[in-house]
Amino acid sequence: MEKRITVFLFLIVFSVVFSQKKDIQFYKDKFFIYQKIGVDSALVYVDEIFSSQNDADQAFGYAAKRYLLTITGKKENTQPYLLKINHYLNRIPEIENNYRNLSHIYNILGNTDMANHQPEEALKKFIKADFFAQKNNDICQHIKIKGNIAYVKLNIKQTDDAIVETHEVLSLLKENKKLYEPQTFEVIYNNIFSNLGHLYSDKFISDPQKNRVYADSALQNFNQLLRSTKDKKLLAVTYLKLGTLNNKKKNYSEATQYYLKSLNVYQDLKFKDEIFNLKYNLGVNFYESDDYERSKHNFLALSQQMEKDSLINTDYIFAQDYLSKIYLAEGKTDSVAFYNSKFIGLYKRNSEIEKKNIADIYKEINSKNLNDEIDKSSSMLRERLLFIIILFLLLGCIIAYLFYQIRKKKKIKKHLDDILLQVKNNSLNIQAKRNQFTISNEKEAEIMERFLELVEKKFYLKKEYNQAYVAKKLATNTTYLSQTVNKYIKKSFSEYTNELRINYILKELSEDKKLRNYTTQALADRVGYRNGISFARTFKEKTGVTPFQYIEKLNDENL
Repeated sequence: MEKRITVFLFLIVFSVVFSQKKDIQFYKDKFFIYQKIGVDSALVYVDEIFSSQNDADQAFGYAAKRYLLTITGKKENTQPYLLKINHYLNRIPEIENNYRNLSHIYNILGNTDMANHQPEEALKKFIKADFFAQKNNDICQHIKIKGNIAYVKLNIKQTDDAIVETHEVLSLLKENKKLYEPQTFEVIYNNIFSNLGHLYSDKFISDPQKNRVYADSALQNFNQLLRSTKDKKLLAVTYLKLGTLNNKKKNYSEATQYYLKSLNVYQDLKFKDEIFNLKYNLGVNFYESDDYERSKHNFLALSQQMEKDSLINTDYIFAQDYLSKIYLAEGKTDSVAFYNSKFIGLYKRNSEIEKKNIADIYKEINSKNLNDEIDKSSSMLRERLLFIIILFLLLGCIIAYLFYQIRKKKKIKKHLDDILLQVKNNSLNIQAKRNQFTISNEKEAEIMERFLELVEKKFYLKKEYNQAYVAKKLATNTTYLSQTVNKYIKKSFSEYTNELRINYILKELSEDKKLRNYTTQALADRVGYRNGISFARTFKEKTGVTPFQYIEKLNDENL
C-alpha cells in the first residue's frame, strides 16, 4: 500500500513539473513570433515566463522583455533588467541541458545591443551565442547567429567581409532547408537576403562612380524582396533602404515615396526610434532636393516630438543644423543664430570640456547679438573672434591628427617591410632543433624530442592543439611540459605556439595568392584558431599589423 502511494505521488509531481516546463516553453515560443502577434501580446506572454523558478527561464524572460521594450522606444526603463539578466546568467551552469537556453539568451542580448546601436558589444554576444549553439549541435540556431554576425559586420562597415559571409549564410541555409518549416525558412531567408541588399547598397554609396554595379544588384535584391515577403518589419526596412539608395542616386522624388511607405509601416508597428529616423531621412531628402519648406516643416515637427520624449540623439542634433541652413537660405538671421547656436551647443556638449566652454561662449555671444541691436558691430566682432578661435582649434586638431596618421603609417610600413624581408630571407623559422641545446635530464630530453617531432609535423595547426593535448600525447602533465618548454625554448608554451602559427601563415600568404582572398575566419581555421577575432588579435600582437594590411602589402608588392 505504501509503495503504491509513493508511486502515485511521484506521478503527480512529475506531471506538474512536466506541465510547467511545457507551459514555459510555450511562452518562450510566443516571444519568437512577436513580429506576427505584436509586441504588446508578446510582452504578455513573456511576463508568464517569470512564474518559473528556473534561473535560465528568469534570464530568458528578462532578456526577452528588455529587447521588446528597447525596440518600442522604452529602453530607458530596461537598466534594472540588465542587472537581473547578469545575476541569473551567473547562476546558470554551462552544461548540456542549458546550452539551448544560453544560446537564445545571448542571441537576444546581441539583438538588443544592435537596437541600442552598440554593434561591437552585439558581436561579443553573438559569438557567445554561436558557441553554445554549436555545442548543442543546433544547426538552425547556428545559421541564425551567423547571419546576425554578418549583419553586425555590415553595420561596422566591414562591407566586403560581410558580403562574403552573407553569401555563406545563404548557402548554408539552402543546404539545410529541410530542417525548417516552409514559412519559417522563407522568413529567415528573406531577412538574410535583405541584409545582402543592404550590403550592396552600402558598397555603392561608399564610391558611387566605382561601384555603380552594386546599385543595380541592390535594386534587384530589394525589388525581389517586395514581391516575396509579407513581413511588415522586413517591408519597412526594404522601403527604407530603397529610399536611401534613391537618395544617393539623387532620385529624390522616388526616395520620398519609399521613405513614406517605410514610415507608414513603422507607425503601424509602433517602432518609435525607426519612426524618428524616417522623419529625419525625409527632412534630409527634402533639403537635398531644394524643397526647403517641406524640409523645415519636417525638422521642426521631429524636434518637437523628440524634445517631448526627452530623446537627444544624432538625428536631433543635426536636425538643428539643417534648420540653421534652411533659415540662412530664407534670410532669417535670428533663426539662423538660434539653431546654429543650438546645434553647436549640443555637439560640443558631447565632446571635451574645453569644447563645451567654447560652446557656452558662442551661445552667450549669439544671445547678445540677437537681443542687443544697438551693439551690432561689437556682436559681429565677437562672432568673428569666436570663428577664428574655432578655426584654429579645428586646424590644430587636423594637423595633430595628420601627424598621428603619418607616424602611424610609417610605423606600419616599417613593420611590413621588416616582415617581408624576413619572409624573403626565410628568417621567420623559429622551430627549435634537436641539436640546439644539450639536455642532461633523460626525462626532459625525451619530452623535448617528442615535442619537437610534433612541431616538425605541424601539429600546432590543429584546433585541438594546446598544452593539455600535447601533454597527453607525450604522456606527461601540463606543468612539467610547461616547465620543460620554458627551460629550453625560453618561451611559454602558448607564446611559442602563437609564433609558430603566425609565422606559418605569413609564409603561406606570401606563397599562395589564393589564400589572400580568404576571410579572417578562414585564415584562422587554417592555422588552428577557433575564431577570427582571436587570430587577428594575435597576428597584430606578433607582427604589429593586421592580416588585411599584410595581404594588401603583398598584393601591392606583386609578390
